[in-house]
Amino acid sequence: MDPFEIAILDADDAGAFRQFRLAALQSAPQAFGTSHAAESAQPLAFFQDRLRTSKVWAARQHDAIVGTTGLAPWLGVRERHKGYVWGVFVDAHARGQGIAQALLTRLLAYAEQHYEQVTLSATAVNTPALKLYQQAGFEIYGKEPRSLKDETGYSDELLMVRFTGKSPT
Repeated sequence: MDPFEIAILDADDAGAFRQFRLAALQSAPQAFGTSHAAESAQPLAFFQDRLRTSKVWAARQHDAIVGTTGLAPWLGVRERHKGYVWGVFVDAHARGQGIAQALLTRLLAYAEQHYEQVTLSATAVNTPALKLYQQAGFEIYGKEPRSLKDETGYSDELLMVRFTGKSPT
């Protein structure tokens, strides 16, 4: 098991982030709400903007990104107490080392200081992800049938929430 380091990415990391994200979309298309074709058509500025508007944690081994997770704020004036988890993915060769759990732990430590609740969605058939999220304290509060559609058909998504210890302000 190789050691890994976790750090928040910034706009200067956009090239490496883009490369990792596109590889993830290609290797596990059913795990994401977007597609490789859609994001590979985006310029580098799209990924720079994503890193500016979200907090994105990356795990690195041997200077290469092997896992990521992102946390975006809800933008509605009445939704600012919430953050949204997106882009949780660990490269297949790096799985089984606790990287996803470590990334999620860092994200949640940040969320505890900035949000009252954190939401996410996961495809209903993604058992490993659902198990990870439930172990981290997320609870299923709903199911969106036929939420995602591609050439293979529909995917249902489970909607999950975790309340933090941050006091309402």
